[in-house]
Amino acid sequence: MYKVFVNEKVIYFTNNAENFNQFSKGLTLSFFYSTITPFIVDLLFDDDQIDYVIIVVDEPEKVFNEFKTCFKVIKAAGGIVSNDKDEKLFIYRLDKWDLPKGKIEVGENVETAALREIEEECGVNGLTINKPLEDTFHIYKLNKETILKQTYWFDISTTYSGELVPQLEEGITKVEWLSTNKISDKVLKNTYASIRELLG
Repeated sequence: MYKVFVNEKVIYFTNNAENFNQFSKGLTLSFFYSTITPFIVDLLFDDDQIDYVIIVVDEPEKVFNEFKTCFKVIKAAGGIVSNDKDEKLFIYRLDKWDLPKGKIEVGENVETAALREIEEECGVNGLTINKPLEDTFHIYKLNKETILKQTYWFDISTTYSGELVPQLEEGITKVEWLSTNKISDKVLKNTYASIRELLG
């Protein structure tokens, strides 16, 4: 199954819709043509009565890849960073908690991009990638253009215990190590749906 977030809403691509609550506010389609993509996206942006769209097809990966061709795709990379106290690293930007991440530069591989962005946004170093996590996809509008952002995520650890320095020029006003309890109290109540999904 593939998921694409549109603010707090979701587009699902699956070959099995049995696990979905058919009584909640969703639309189920048993077909897909690229020409209906703008209708689906606008519906989720504009219609308060629809929380998700399920596209049920025999080959969800093929259809998802076709869906992606309808957008300008921006690729980014970041991570869930843990320290020696098993606290997680979060940034605060645009009045929401988020995980450090940023756009992949030309010629840069995703692992290098993730480490560079975390260092730049938070002032942390000594980072070690442990394993890749699930990619996330979300749609947003920028200057009247609809963008699909794919973010590559990694599980990362560090022994860094120095000062955290928010990258103010990127609009980051706070960088904090947060315990599991604080993540529940602060972050999950004020973050993006794709981040909540990643934190699981």
